[in-house]
Amino acid sequence: MTSKALKIGDKVRFLNDVGEGVVTQVLDNDCYMVEDDNGFEYTHPSTELIGIENAKIEAQAYDRAIPTVLEILHQEITPAHQKRVEKEFKTKYKEAQSTTSARDEFEVDLHLHAIVDSQRGLSPAVMLELQIAHFERMLQIGIRQRTKKMVFIHGIGQGVLRHQIWSRVEQYYPDCSCKSADPRKFGSGATEVWIGEGAFRS
Repeated sequence: MTSKALKIGDKVRFLNDVGEGVVTQVLDNDCYMVEDDNGFEYTHPSTELIGIENAKIEAQAYDRAIPTVLEILHQEITPAHQKRVEKEFKTKYKEAQSTTSARDEFEVDLHLHAIVDSQRGLSPAVMLELQIAHFERMLQIGIRQRTKKMVFIHGIGQGVLRHQIWSRVEQYYPDCSCKSADPRKFGSGATEVWIGEGAFRS
């Protein structure tokens, strides 16, 4: 597939960037709007895109829909704040995806201060949604990188985030399992997610 043949819904790889995306709009001047792996949309000229041959129409089992950061933040904060948070998330996911070799263990801090620089203007519900979305995206990155164990540091609090993690793993990731992380290191504030061989893609 050449860039000239791209149409809405086509999967593409980026020539000058890490990752893949899906064409969401065909624009003027031989450009396309592409949504990347992290749910962000950017304009790319055709010369920076490579169509992926024989892309499967249906998403893989672990490519379940996760709300984009913009969808979570919509109507909650100002557009300028939205862009700043989007940029922070994009940087974190790029850094995580830059490691392509398998890792035995991977720690992820889900505290808000580790996800966004400022919590000002974010309601408790939006904060929780951001944490859950960050958890799932990082888990999917871990699966793609064939990581065997991921430790998600969520703190103690009222146990809401911990419950959401365990519930989502049980419901959407059948080849993964949860257990409480080492209390000597994390107290009661972290969960280990063990990723089984069945979760790894070829």
